[in-house]
Parts: sequence; structure tokens; C-alpha cells
Amino acid sequence: MRALALLLLCVFGSTLVSFTVADSGIGADSCCFRYYERQVQFTKIRSYELTNERCSQPAVILQTTRNVRICVDPEAAWVQSAMTRLDQRNS
Repeated sequence: MRALALLLLCVFGSTLVSFTVADSGIGADSCCFRYYERQVQFTKIRSYELTNERCSQPAVILQTTRNVRICVDPEAAWVQSAMTRLDQRNS
């Protein structure tokens, strides 16, 4: 009986630890699941960030001058051009 109680306590403890670790996970903060289809004017873009490689879809998140975050396709020519111009402006 004592062994069964100890076994149940161990199972319960390991379950609790796994939930705690999963809840505080080290996952990606921002992922995009679809792209904004239209081109954003460069003058309205303040900054950009790349999504984490753990996201299911690669994307660039543009931060606009009005603090709106927009997910765009990193392969689009206008996005690559905007990132290059922002990098040059900030260096």
C-alpha cells in the first residue's frame, strides 16, 4: 500500500512539473499565419522584425508609424527593399 501511494505521488509530481514547464515555455513570441496582401508605403514603416524560426511560416512583422504590426511575406521584393532601406537608415 505504501509503495502504491509513493508511486501515485511520483506520477502526480512529474505531471505537475511538466505542466509548469510547458506553461512557461520558451516558444516564439510572435508568429504570423497569413500575410498582408498589399504593399505598405515605406514612409509609414518605422521598423521591422523577423519571426522566430519556430513559427510555422516565415514572415516579417512591420511596425508602422501608428504602432500597427503587419505581417508580410519576406520573399516579396518590396519587403526586402524596405528592410534594406531601414537597415541603411538605422546604421
